[in-house]
Amino acid sequence: MITLAELTYPRIDPILFHVFGHPVRWYGIAYVVAFVAAYLILRGLAKRGRWPVPPERVADVLFWGILGVFVGGRLGWVLFYGMHEPGWEWSSILKVWKGGMSFHGGLLGVIAAYWIYCSKMRLSHGEMFDGLALATTPGIGLVRLANFINAELYGRVWNGPWAMRFPDYEARGIGGPENWVEGGPYLPDLRHPSQLYEALGESLLLFFVLRWLMLGRGMGGGRIAGWFLVLYAVVRFGIEFTREPDAGLGYAFLGVLTRGQELCLGMLLAGLVVLALCKRTRRTDEPVSGA
Repeated sequence: MITLAELTYPRIDPILFHVFGHPVRWYGIAYVVAFVAAYLILRGLAKRGRWPVPPERVADVLFWGILGVFVGGRLGWVLFYGMHEPGWEWSSILKVWKGGMSFHGGLLGVIAAYWIYCSKMRLSHGEMFDGLALATTPGIGLVRLANFINAELYGRVWNGPWAMRFPDYEARGIGGPENWVEGGPYLPDLRHPSQLYEALGESLLLFFVLRWLMLGRGMGGGRIAGWFLVLYAVVRFGIEFTREPDAGLGYAFLGVLTRGQELCLGMLLAGLVVLALCKRTRRTDEPVSGA
């Protein structure tokens, strides 16, 4: 009888189709669909009065988030990961077609972009970031699924019931999944499909929890953003124990934690600070006791 442990990674072509000879990859499509999902969520929140932007201006305001994601994500990858890779060159910053995006860098980019925007337009920072926190979660899952299709950011060695073998791109020196051919070699060990864990935990779970807190419990004023930081950090920190450490970095702090876990500790602290500050304020639309 065939068990799940005997199944290998499904061979999914990272290139979805070609346009005039140029490849369109699942990874790029994931970002496009992520921004469409964010737009629909933010427009729905704006119609409910839960995002400080008129519904007809959501698309324009979302541009700031797109800019923050790509600029912050790329610079974050360079600072947190890229500079530590073998053969690193500063010219690699511009080689975006070779991949390299950091979630934590993208998050910092979005925070910076919308902090400037809210300050300029005199909008509520808390309500702005609450909506963005909820709208971000579907995109996280889509990008993790694209990571799975690319057979990148795979898990640690594990011989469990749903372990998989991933294509061994690095050993062949071919530079990426676009050069994968039928019958190519796999990594010798069975591993955790950690990309799928992240898609479920960092995206699906967080979406339903944050949606319940915002629309079911009526939280706002920055609390949703604070809980996003805390919950993402906790979930990602735990899942990182099943994910292979990044090449060139290995285990960072005390030889135990990965770079992702280090960044999550900072994210957790930031989230706790945000929640603590929110406790000292009251939403203007909350009823005052005795009124």
